[in-house]
Amino acid sequence: MNEEKLARTIQGEIEKATGEKAAVSIEDSVARLDGRFPSNQSAVDAGHISAGFEQVRGVVNEIDYPGRKPFALPQKVSDELTGKEFDVVIVGGGVIGLAVARELSRFNLSTAVIERHDDLGIDQTAHSNAMIHPAIATEHGTLKWEMNYKGNAMYDEVASQLDVDFKRIGTLVVAENPDEEQLLPVVVEIATKQKDPDPKELNRAELDRIEPGLAPNVRRGVLVWNTGIISVFELIIAYAENAMANGVQFFLNTSVTGVQTEEGNIKAVNTTRGTIKTHILVNAAGMYADRIAELAGDRFFTIHPRKGETIIFDKSYQPAQTVLTSFSMVAEKRSQYSKGGGIIPTIDGNLQFGPTAEEVCDREDVSTTSAGLEALFNRFAPVLERLKPRYEKPDKGKIITHFAGCRAATYKEDFIIEPSKKVKGLVYAAGIQSPGLASAPAIAERVKEIIIQEWHPAENTHFEPKRKRGKRFSELDHREREELIRTNTLYGHIVCRCENATEGEIVDALHRGIPAKSVDAIKRRTRAGMGRCQGGFCMPRVLEIISRERSIEKELVTKSGGESFILSGKTKQVKK
Repeated sequence: MNEEKLARTIQGEIEKATGEKAAVSIEDSVARLDGRFPSNQSAVDAGHISAGFEQVRGVVNEIDYPGRKPFALPQKVSDELTGKEFDVVIVGGGVIGLAVARELSRFNLSTAVIERHDDLGIDQTAHSNAMIHPAIATEHGTLKWEMNYKGNAMYDEVASQLDVDFKRIGTLVVAENPDEEQLLPVVVEIATKQKDPDPKELNRAELDRIEPGLAPNVRRGVLVWNTGIISVFELIIAYAENAMANGVQFFLNTSVTGVQTEEGNIKAVNTTRGTIKTHILVNAAGMYADRIAELAGDRFFTIHPRKGETIIFDKSYQPAQTVLTSFSMVAEKRSQYSKGGGIIPTIDGNLQFGPTAEEVCDREDVSTTSAGLEALFNRFAPVLERLKPRYEKPDKGKIITHFAGCRAATYKEDFIIEPSKKVKGLVYAAGIQSPGLASAPAIAERVKEIIIQEWHPAENTHFEPKRKRGKRFSELDHREREELIRTNTLYGHIVCRCENATEGEIVDALHRGIPAKSVDAIKRRTRAGMGRCQGGFCMPRVLEIISRERSIEKELVTKSGGESFILSGKTKQVKK
């Protein structure tokens, strides 16, 4: 089928499914959609219909709809980076960009990471469930599936080298009746096909050792043991610190405003802080990867944001030891574009329900809703109550926080990890949605392989793969605490009572490696504010410490960067 005929066919399918007429054109196997539709969802449906054709490599969806947020390039603020030159510039300081930076620091390449926020991992990574997914729920044969099972297997070494808290707790699928028991071998078969190593069918005695207190009617289950949970905030900083120790430079509060090419080759990147020369540009820009592709002259996909909400319970409520689910939940068809969320413990001892999956207009929509909370609680609480009846029932009063994040989905719903077909020096690590965190080490390795094949860099013989973090004060025994306090009395000042975070740890976070600059950045590094009161008691003290250590007025301290100022001014003059 030629491209003109394919365009007419797609146009007809869109009209049949949505009742709306889209202008469809195809060039080089890329479908472009234009028009005006009544809703975001109908425009998203049109994109998915177009991507469903095998002949279509990618979809650029420019259909307008009410509520669509126009894209505007940020304004230039300085020329301070003009004149700098690097072999590689990585756009995006999320876990993918940081993992790529660390991999490339194995070679004699001058590498820079540019990130639009004043901290790393702000968009997708920090809003993830911190779960290292098994590959069982990923579509077999896709690049996403390949990166998922390969990346999952790499985490033991990555976490060990970077000294990040990581634990394999497994996903436990339990049968609640004899009919479901008969179907459990199918779960084993699927997990094996997906390359999840040695899934195990368990009897009741084996279940009791892994997940005590299951309901009496639960007699058999399947453990997909390679599911992991990780300290995702620590992982972000660890990747960055290790990359920095091996020569990578970081530029925060820096947005891309243009890409310079010459005869089809990358030459420079224009940013809000000046122009950086480079000949290799890695597009790991997450929610804005399609915009970076457009600036470089090779846009063949559109990112459509899919928001997920999650609720987290207080540490006093810990009914599950594994990622726990029932066979009926696994069999339930929620959405072909979402794994459906789950009952997931965190590495820090909290329980979480989530996430949801909702197409939204705004790529930066991280708002939470009462409807989202109710949907999560009403879906997972009855399952947990049914599977663990001897434990305290789920209680909304124990929910300590409710957060959301957007996933950077393309209409092909697969990862894009490849060199550009049009622009030499442009490398994509785009469309990375869940399970992007689990896939990160493998994605970074794939990008490294592309760059090796194209440019043959020499190895960095001084590369140091290990990074050591200091123990949290809360992890130390009595003797270690006393010794640390003798060294620095600030470690004797508890700032966050919920998490036992000290002033010494906060001061260290403000000055170490990639320094924290906001209250939320301190929260991510030290857990001050992550406990039951969610900063209700410790935030004023954290604000004071930031003000003192950064030598700025308290009114200039922000919650999360930008203009998220916490204080607006003094209410009275205090005599000194």
